[in-house]
Amino acid sequence: MTKLIEHLRRRFERIPARAWAVTICAASLCCTLFGLYLALNIVLVTDSDGNRQMLFTTAEDPEQLMEVSGIVAGEYDDVFYTEYSGNLASLNIQRAFEVQVTADGQTRTAYITEGTVEQALEQVGEVLGEHDYTEPSLNTSLNEGDAVTVHRVEYRDTVVQTEIQPETVYEETSLLYRRKNTTYVIQEGVPGVRETTSRERVVDGVVESAEVIKVEDVVPAQDEIIMRYGAGAVISPLEAPEGISIVNGVPSSYRRVLTGRATAYSASRGRGSSGLGLYLGTVAVDPNVIPYGSLLYITSTDGQFVYGFAVATDTGSAMVEGHALVDLFYETTSEALMSAVQQVNVYLL
Repeated sequence: MTKLIEHLRRRFERIPARAWAVTICAASLCCTLFGLYLALNIVLVTDSDGNRQMLFTTAEDPEQLMEVSGIVAGEYDDVFYTEYSGNLASLNIQRAFEVQVTADGQTRTAYITEGTVEQALEQVGEVLGEHDYTEPSLNTSLNEGDAVTVHRVEYRDTVVQTEIQPETVYEETSLLYRRKNTTYVIQEGVPGVRETTSRERVVDGVVESAEVIKVEDVVPAQDEIIMRYGAGAVISPLEAPEGISIVNGVPSSYRRVLTGRATAYSASRGRGSSGLGLYLGTVAVDPNVIPYGSLLYITSTDGQFVYGFAVATDTGSAMVEGHALVDLFYETTSEALMSAVQQVNVYLL
Protein backbone atom coordinates (compact mmCIF):
# COMPACT_ATOMS: atom_id res chain seq x y z
CA MET A 1 0.00 0.00 0.00
CA THR A 2 2.89 2.34 0.83
CA LYS A 3 4.47 1.60 -2.53
CA LEU A 4 1.16 2.43 -4.36
CA ILE A 5 0.84 5.76 -2.65
CA GLU A 6 4.47 6.57 -3.39
CA HIS A 7 3.92 5.67 -7.05
CA LEU A 8 0.94 7.94 -7.37
CA ARG A 9 2.72 10.83 -5.73
CA ARG A 10 5.57 10.57 -8.19
CA ARG A 11 3.19 10.56 -11.16
CA PHE A 12 1.34 13.71 -9.92
CA GLU A 13 4.70 15.42 -9.44
CA ARG A 14 5.50 14.72 -13.09
CA ILE A 15 2.30 16.63 -14.30
CA PRO A 16 3.34 20.04 -15.70
CA ALA A 17 2.16 23.15 -13.87
CA ARG A 18 0.46 24.41 -17.04
CA ALA A 19 -1.79 21.35 -17.14
CA TRP A 20 -2.77 21.96 -13.55
CA ALA A 21 -3.63 25.58 -14.40
CA VAL A 22 -5.82 24.60 -17.38
CA THR A 23 -7.64 22.00 -15.29
CA ILE A 24 -8.31 24.45 -12.49
CA CYS A 25 -9.58 27.11 -14.95
CA ALA A 26 -11.89 24.63 -16.64
CA ALA A 27 -13.30 23.53 -13.32
CA SER A 28 -13.83 27.13 -12.27
CA LEU A 29 -15.61 27.92 -15.54
CA CYS A 30 -17.92 24.94 -15.14
CA CYS A 31 -18.79 26.00 -11.63
CA THR A 32 -19.45 29.56 -12.82
CA LEU A 33 -21.70 28.40 -15.69
CA PHE A 34 -23.59 26.08 -13.40
CA GLY A 35 -24.08 28.92 -10.94
CA LEU A 36 -25.36 31.15 -13.75
CA TYR A 37 -27.72 28.38 -14.89
CA LEU A 38 -29.16 28.21 -11.42
CA ALA A 39 -29.46 32.00 -11.16
CA LEU A 40 -30.87 32.81 -14.65
CA ASN A 41 -34.37 32.20 -16.12
CA ILE A 42 -34.71 30.79 -19.60
CA VAL A 43 -37.66 32.57 -21.25
CA LEU A 44 -39.02 31.96 -24.76
CA VAL A 45 -40.66 35.16 -26.06
CA THR A 46 -42.97 34.78 -29.09
CA ASP A 47 -45.81 36.64 -30.82
CA SER A 48 -48.61 35.66 -33.21
CA ASP A 49 -46.67 37.26 -36.09
CA GLY A 50 -44.03 34.49 -35.82
CA ASN A 51 -41.29 36.41 -34.00
CA ARG A 52 -39.25 34.36 -31.48
CA GLN A 53 -36.51 35.23 -28.96
CA MET A 54 -34.80 33.06 -26.32
CA LEU A 55 -33.73 34.98 -23.24
CA PHE A 56 -31.38 34.07 -20.39
CA THR A 57 -32.22 36.65 -17.78
CA THR A 58 -32.95 37.25 -14.16
CA ALA A 59 -35.94 39.39 -15.08
CA GLU A 60 -39.39 37.99 -14.32
CA ASP A 61 -41.65 40.95 -15.04
CA PRO A 62 -43.37 40.60 -18.48
CA GLU A 63 -42.75 44.29 -19.30
CA GLN A 64 -39.01 43.86 -18.66
CA LEU A 65 -38.90 40.61 -20.64
CA MET A 66 -40.54 42.28 -23.67
CA GLU A 67 -38.17 45.24 -23.43
CA VAL A 68 -35.13 42.93 -23.33
CA SER A 69 -36.38 40.75 -26.19
CA GLY A 70 -37.47 43.62 -28.41
CA ILE A 71 -40.83 41.87 -28.97
CA VAL A 72 -43.24 44.40 -27.41
CA ALA A 73 -47.04 44.21 -26.98
CA GLY A 74 -49.25 46.94 -28.39
CA GLU A 75 -52.12 48.69 -26.56
CA TYR A 76 -54.74 46.12 -27.54
CA ASP A 77 -52.52 43.01 -27.69
CA ASP A 78 -52.98 40.20 -25.19
CA VAL A 79 -49.93 39.03 -23.21
CA PHE A 80 -49.73 35.52 -21.80
CA TYR A 81 -46.87 34.80 -19.36
CA THR A 82 -46.47 31.21 -18.19
CA GLU A 83 -43.92 29.94 -15.70
CA TYR A 84 -42.90 26.31 -16.02
CA SER A 85 -41.20 24.18 -13.37
CA GLY A 86 -37.73 25.33 -12.46
CA ASN A 87 -36.37 28.33 -14.33
CA LEU A 88 -38.17 27.77 -17.68
CA ALA A 89 -40.93 30.20 -18.75
CA SER A 90 -42.72 31.47 -21.85
CA LEU A 91 -44.20 34.80 -22.85
CA ASN A 92 -46.56 34.95 -25.82
CA ILE A 93 -48.05 38.08 -27.37
CA GLN A 94 -51.33 37.69 -29.27
CA ARG A 95 -51.46 40.58 -31.72
CA ALA A 96 -54.73 42.48 -32.02
CA PHE A 97 -56.26 42.98 -35.48
CA GLU A 98 -58.51 45.73 -36.76
CA VAL A 99 -62.27 45.37 -37.28
CA GLN A 100 -64.11 48.22 -39.00
CA VAL A 101 -67.50 48.96 -37.39
CA THR A 102 -69.85 51.07 -39.53
CA ALA A 103 -72.98 52.66 -38.04
CA ASP A 104 -74.99 55.79 -38.80
CA GLY A 105 -72.69 56.64 -41.73
CA GLN A 106 -69.54 56.59 -39.58
CA THR A 107 -66.83 53.96 -39.37
CA ARG A 108 -64.85 53.27 -36.21
CA THR A 109 -62.08 50.77 -35.58
CA ALA A 110 -62.12 48.06 -32.95
CA TYR A 111 -58.90 46.25 -32.03
CA ILE A 112 -59.38 42.70 -30.83
CA THR A 113 -57.32 39.54 -30.53
CA GLU A 114 -60.38 37.32 -30.56
CA GLY A 115 -64.06 37.72 -29.87
CA THR A 116 -67.48 38.27 -31.36
CA VAL A 117 -69.32 41.09 -33.10
CA GLU A 118 -70.95 41.98 -29.80
CA GLN A 119 -67.54 42.47 -28.15
CA ALA A 120 -66.37 44.67 -31.02
CA LEU A 121 -69.45 46.88 -30.59
CA GLU A 122 -68.76 47.17 -26.87
CA GLN A 123 -65.20 48.32 -27.52
CA VAL A 124 -66.24 51.17 -29.81
CA GLY A 125 -69.19 52.07 -27.58
CA GLU A 126 -71.87 51.24 -30.14
CA VAL A 127 -75.34 50.60 -28.64
CA LEU A 128 -78.08 48.77 -30.53
CA GLY A 129 -81.69 49.91 -30.42
CA GLU A 130 -84.59 47.56 -29.73
CA HIS A 131 -84.98 46.51 -33.37
CA ASP A 132 -81.44 47.15 -34.72
CA TYR A 133 -79.35 44.29 -36.08
CA THR A 134 -75.82 43.69 -37.33
CA GLU A 135 -74.15 41.97 -40.26
CA PRO A 136 -72.74 39.52 -39.36
CA SER A 137 -74.89 38.62 -36.34
CA LEU A 138 -73.88 39.51 -32.78
CA ASN A 139 -72.55 36.07 -31.79
CA THR A 140 -70.35 35.65 -34.88
CA SER A 141 -66.63 35.15 -34.14
CA LEU A 142 -64.44 37.72 -35.88
CA ASN A 143 -61.26 37.18 -37.85
CA GLU A 144 -58.68 39.57 -39.29
CA GLY A 145 -60.12 41.46 -42.25
CA ASP A 146 -63.75 41.19 -41.07
CA ALA A 147 -66.03 44.22 -40.95
CA VAL A 148 -69.25 44.87 -39.03
CA THR A 149 -72.25 46.89 -40.23
CA VAL A 150 -74.96 48.13 -37.86
CA HIS A 151 -78.42 48.52 -39.39
CA ARG A 152 -80.83 50.90 -37.68
CA VAL A 153 -84.43 49.70 -37.71
CA GLU A 154 -87.56 51.62 -36.77
CA TYR A 155 -91.28 51.02 -37.25
CA ARG A 156 -93.62 53.79 -38.36
CA ASP A 157 -97.38 53.47 -37.93
CA THR A 158 -99.79 55.36 -40.18
CA VAL A 159 -103.52 55.58 -39.51
CA VAL A 160 -105.87 56.30 -42.42
CA GLN A 161 -109.60 56.88 -42.00
CA THR A 162 -112.04 55.84 -44.73
CA GLU A 163 -115.78 56.03 -45.00
CA ILE A 164 -117.87 52.89 -44.65
CA GLN A 165 -120.84 52.97 -46.97
CA PRO A 166 -124.09 51.78 -45.37
CA GLU A 167 -125.73 48.69 -46.75
CA THR A 168 -129.35 48.45 -47.78
CA VAL A 169 -131.35 45.88 -45.86
CA TYR A 170 -134.85 44.91 -46.90
CA GLU A 171 -137.40 43.82 -44.34
CA GLU A 172 -140.33 42.01 -45.85
CA THR A 173 -143.72 42.31 -44.22
CA SER A 174 -147.27 41.37 -45.08
CA LEU A 175 -148.33 44.68 -43.54
CA LEU A 176 -147.99 46.21 -47.02
CA TYR A 177 -150.38 43.78 -48.70
CA ARG A 178 -152.58 46.74 -49.64
CA ARG A 179 -149.55 48.59 -51.11
CA LYS A 180 -147.55 45.76 -52.66
CA ASN A 181 -145.54 48.06 -54.93
CA THR A 182 -144.71 50.57 -52.20
CA THR A 183 -141.57 50.63 -50.04
CA TYR A 184 -140.86 52.59 -46.88
CA VAL A 185 -137.52 53.66 -45.44
CA ILE A 186 -137.79 52.85 -41.77
CA GLN A 187 -134.13 53.65 -41.00
CA GLU A 188 -131.88 56.04 -42.90
CA GLY A 189 -128.42 54.79 -43.77
CA VAL A 190 -125.53 56.60 -42.08
CA PRO A 191 -121.88 56.18 -43.23
CA GLY A 192 -119.39 54.84 -40.69
CA VAL A 193 -115.67 55.44 -40.15
CA ARG A 194 -113.00 52.77 -40.59
CA GLU A 195 -109.44 53.19 -39.36
CA THR A 196 -106.68 51.24 -41.10
CA THR A 197 -103.30 51.13 -39.36
CA SER A 198 -100.28 50.34 -41.55
CA ARG A 199 -96.79 49.69 -40.20
CA GLU A 200 -93.63 50.41 -42.21
CA ARG A 201 -90.32 48.73 -41.42
CA VAL A 202 -87.61 51.31 -42.06
CA VAL A 203 -83.99 50.11 -42.29
CA ASP A 204 -81.28 52.78 -42.37
CA GLY A 205 -83.84 55.37 -43.44
CA VAL A 206 -85.25 53.31 -46.32
CA VAL A 207 -88.70 51.67 -46.22
CA GLU A 208 -88.06 47.94 -46.51
CA SER A 209 -91.62 46.63 -46.13
CA ALA A 210 -95.11 47.64 -45.09
CA GLU A 211 -98.11 45.73 -43.81
CA VAL A 212 -101.59 46.38 -42.48
CA ILE A 213 -101.63 45.50 -38.78
CA LYS A 214 -105.08 46.66 -37.73
CA VAL A 215 -108.46 47.45 -39.26
CA GLU A 216 -111.11 48.81 -36.92
CA ASP A 217 -114.56 50.23 -37.54
CA VAL A 218 -114.45 53.07 -35.01
CA VAL A 219 -117.90 54.28 -36.05
CA PRO A 220 -120.03 51.43 -37.44
CA ALA A 221 -122.17 52.25 -40.45
CA GLN A 222 -125.91 52.32 -39.88
CA ASP A 223 -127.69 50.26 -42.51
CA GLU A 224 -130.55 51.68 -44.49
CA ILE A 225 -133.60 49.55 -43.68
CA ILE A 226 -136.39 49.46 -46.25
CA MET A 227 -139.73 47.85 -45.64
CA ARG A 228 -141.32 46.10 -48.61
CA TYR A 229 -144.14 43.66 -49.20
CA GLY A 230 -143.54 39.97 -48.75
CA ALA A 231 -146.33 37.47 -49.22
CA GLY A 232 -147.04 35.71 -45.94
CA ALA A 233 -144.19 37.56 -44.17
CA VAL A 234 -144.93 37.54 -40.44
CA ILE A 235 -145.02 40.86 -38.56
CA SER A 236 -144.64 39.68 -34.96
CA PRO A 237 -141.14 38.55 -33.86
CA LEU A 238 -142.54 35.98 -31.42
CA GLU A 239 -141.62 32.39 -32.23
CA ALA A 240 -143.92 29.40 -32.37
CA PRO A 241 -144.38 27.42 -29.16
CA GLU A 242 -142.77 24.00 -29.08
CA GLY A 243 -144.77 21.43 -30.99
CA ILE A 244 -146.78 23.92 -33.05
CA SER A 245 -146.16 24.67 -36.72
CA ILE A 246 -148.02 26.64 -39.37
CA VAL A 247 -149.55 24.61 -42.18
CA ASN A 248 -151.24 26.52 -45.04
CA GLY A 249 -151.62 29.58 -42.80
CA VAL A 250 -153.22 27.67 -39.91
CA PRO A 251 -151.60 26.49 -36.64
CA SER A 252 -151.17 22.72 -36.46
CA SER A 253 -152.84 22.75 -33.04
CA TYR A 254 -155.25 25.23 -31.41
CA ARG A 255 -158.19 25.25 -28.98
CA ARG A 256 -160.58 27.45 -30.96
CA VAL A 257 -160.67 30.20 -33.56
CA LEU A 258 -162.47 33.56 -33.35
CA THR A 259 -163.19 35.80 -36.33
CA GLY A 260 -163.69 39.56 -36.07
CA ARG A 261 -162.36 43.05 -36.64
CA ALA A 262 -158.77 43.90 -35.90
CA THR A 263 -157.76 47.49 -35.23
CA ALA A 264 -154.24 48.79 -34.59
CA TYR A 265 -152.53 51.11 -32.11
CA SER A 266 -149.09 52.22 -30.97
CA ALA A 267 -147.87 53.43 -27.60
CA SER A 268 -144.75 53.86 -25.57
CA ARG A 269 -143.47 50.55 -24.36
CA GLY A 270 -144.62 49.83 -20.86
CA ARG A 271 -147.22 47.56 -19.30
CA GLY A 272 -150.70 46.76 -20.47
CA SER A 273 -153.83 46.50 -18.36
CA SER A 274 -152.83 42.96 -17.44
CA GLY A 275 -149.54 44.13 -15.93
CA LEU A 276 -147.70 42.36 -18.74
CA GLY A 277 -145.47 44.22 -21.19
CA LEU A 278 -146.35 46.07 -24.38
CA TYR A 279 -144.21 45.38 -27.46
CA LEU A 280 -144.58 44.20 -31.05
CA GLY A 281 -146.39 40.90 -30.77
CA THR A 282 -148.78 41.91 -27.98
CA VAL A 283 -152.47 42.72 -28.49
CA ALA A 284 -155.36 44.28 -26.59
CA VAL A 285 -158.47 42.11 -26.04
CA ASP A 286 -161.64 41.82 -24.04
CA PRO A 287 -160.32 39.63 -21.21
CA ASN A 288 -163.76 38.14 -20.80
CA VAL A 289 -163.49 36.76 -24.33
CA ILE A 290 -159.75 36.19 -24.59
CA PRO A 291 -158.09 35.88 -21.17
CA TYR A 292 -154.88 37.85 -20.45
CA GLY A 293 -151.74 35.87 -21.17
CA SER A 294 -153.41 33.82 -23.91
CA LEU A 295 -151.06 32.78 -26.71
CA LEU A 296 -152.60 33.58 -30.10
CA TYR A 297 -151.94 33.28 -33.80
CA ILE A 298 -153.50 36.06 -35.95
CA THR A 299 -153.94 36.25 -39.73
CA SER A 300 -156.40 38.00 -42.05
CA THR A 301 -159.30 35.89 -43.26
CA ASP A 302 -157.97 36.09 -46.83
CA GLY A 303 -154.46 35.10 -45.70
CA GLN A 304 -152.74 38.14 -47.23
CA PHE A 305 -151.99 39.75 -43.85
CA VAL A 306 -150.14 37.72 -41.16
CA TYR A 307 -149.57 39.31 -37.76
CA GLY A 308 -148.29 35.98 -36.43
CA PHE A 309 -147.91 34.75 -32.87
CA ALA A 310 -149.11 37.14 -30.19
CA VAL A 311 -149.84 37.45 -26.46
CA ALA A 312 -152.90 39.14 -24.95
CA THR A 313 -151.60 41.76 -22.47
CA ASP A 314 -153.86 44.82 -22.80
CA THR A 315 -157.50 45.86 -23.22
CA GLY A 316 -159.48 48.81 -24.59
CA SER A 317 -163.01 50.20 -24.86
CA ALA A 318 -163.38 49.05 -28.49
CA MET A 319 -162.88 45.43 -27.42
CA VAL A 320 -164.99 45.70 -24.28
CA GLU A 321 -167.81 47.37 -26.24
CA GLY A 322 -167.57 44.76 -28.97
CA HIS A 323 -166.43 47.11 -31.77
CA ALA A 324 -163.28 45.04 -32.34
CA LEU A 325 -162.03 41.56 -31.51
CA VAL A 326 -158.35 42.54 -31.07
CA ASP A 327 -156.24 45.69 -31.18
CA LEU A 328 -152.79 44.96 -32.67
CA PHE A 329 -149.74 46.67 -31.11
CA TYR A 330 -147.16 48.40 -33.38
CA GLU A 331 -144.00 50.27 -32.49
CA THR A 332 -144.77 53.28 -34.72
CA THR A 333 -147.91 55.24 -35.56
CA SER A 334 -147.22 54.92 -39.30
CA GLU A 335 -147.28 51.12 -39.04
CA ALA A 336 -150.53 51.22 -37.08
CA LEU A 337 -152.09 53.43 -39.76
CA MET A 338 -150.95 51.01 -42.48
CA SER A 339 -152.55 48.12 -40.63
CA ALA A 340 -155.86 50.03 -40.35
CA VAL A 341 -158.98 47.84 -39.83
CA GLN A 342 -159.31 44.36 -41.26
CA GLN A 343 -161.08 41.06 -40.74
CA VAL A 344 -158.93 38.48 -38.99
CA ASN A 345 -158.95 34.96 -37.62
CA VAL A 346 -157.61 34.72 -34.07
CA TYR A 347 -156.47 31.23 -33.15
CA LEU A 348 -156.27 30.54 -29.39
CA LEU A 349 -153.44 28.07 -28.86
